[in-house]
Amino acid sequence: MWATSVFGGVIRGRSGGLKPERSRRSWSPREEEVPILALKDFVTNRWKADNGFRAGFLTRVEEFVRREIPTTTVRAQPHISSKINTWKKCYNSLNMMLDRSGVGFNSDGDWKIECNDEQWAQIVKADSNARYMRYKSWPFYNDWKYI
Repeated sequence: MWATSVFGGVIRGRSGGLKPERSRRSWSPREEEVPILALKDFVTNRWKADNGFRAGFLTRVEEFVRREIPTTTVRAQPHISSKINTWKKCYNSLNMMLDRSGVGFNSDGDWKIECNDEQWAQIVKADSNARYMRYKSWPFYNDWKYI
């Protein structure tokens, strides 16, 4: 039987093995927007090199977020680092999709991907990360391009 139970921060799965509990965090829209603003500010102020941001940029992003949202619990590690890695994956998948003919954002202005079902099947076959991206909104896409 597949029952999971939590004992002292450890999850016991189907096989009986112990795994550390994953720390998931829900981000508010404002908490997601502020790191984007910080990164755009860093690009403008030449904190970005050809191969990425300078050392210590995560700490600077955390400081920026704390100034803008004093009550937040967002930290550089693991929260901001993980969010940036997720954004990179999504950005790369979106770029791959949007490079295809006949694929784009819908005209409703809600930044959702528009294509026919056959094209979508081909996209998912080429990039398994894209599977859940079709009906999500991607309002930060242009910001990611700038960053």
